[in-house]
Amino acid sequence: MREKPPRSSSGFTLIELLVVVVILGITLGYVGPRLYAGLSSSSLDRAARDILTMVQYARSSAVTKHKPFYVRFDIAHAKFGMYAKPETSGEIELEKEKDLPAGVTFKSVKSPYQNEKLDGQADILITPEGVVEQGIVYLDGGGGTVHTLVIKPFSGRIKAFDHYVEVFRENG
Repeated sequence: MREKPPRSSSGFTLIELLVVVVILGITLGYVGPRLYAGLSSSSLDRAARDILTMVQYARSSAVTKHKPFYVRFDIAHAKFGMYAKPETSGEIELEKEKDLPAGVTFKSVKSPYQNEKLDGQADILITPEGVVEQGIVYLDGGGGTVHTLVIKPFSGRIKAFDHYVEVFRENG
């Protein structure tokens, strides 16, 4: 009689491999969307920090140079910057300009003194005394994610929300 060769225990059975593949699939299905959302929110967070920095820099420049400054939001080109109020009418040249991070756009910009802007450009005034006009900036991170940035009047501090917030309504 012949003896059966001993079974090798160094491999995996098909059932074991299928269980591992199913577990990996469930894990990736659960973690994948959250990982993508985390990447887009980090871009939105960076955009919020960049806008805050620009507002604070413009406020500092207005006080130091004793002249009004504006922070301009170029909605169509996903850029923002600052400039001093021009002495005469004509072309405005931004002193400092920054692009929004990739994948982030302006949804709209509004203030109590201007209609909501969905395209074009919107400006927030900063007086020579450092008083900042209130403004609301809605950032779109794609995939339905919207952040609301509330530029506080006077101080220019920004309160950020990771969702859409209606702060004030249009008059009329």
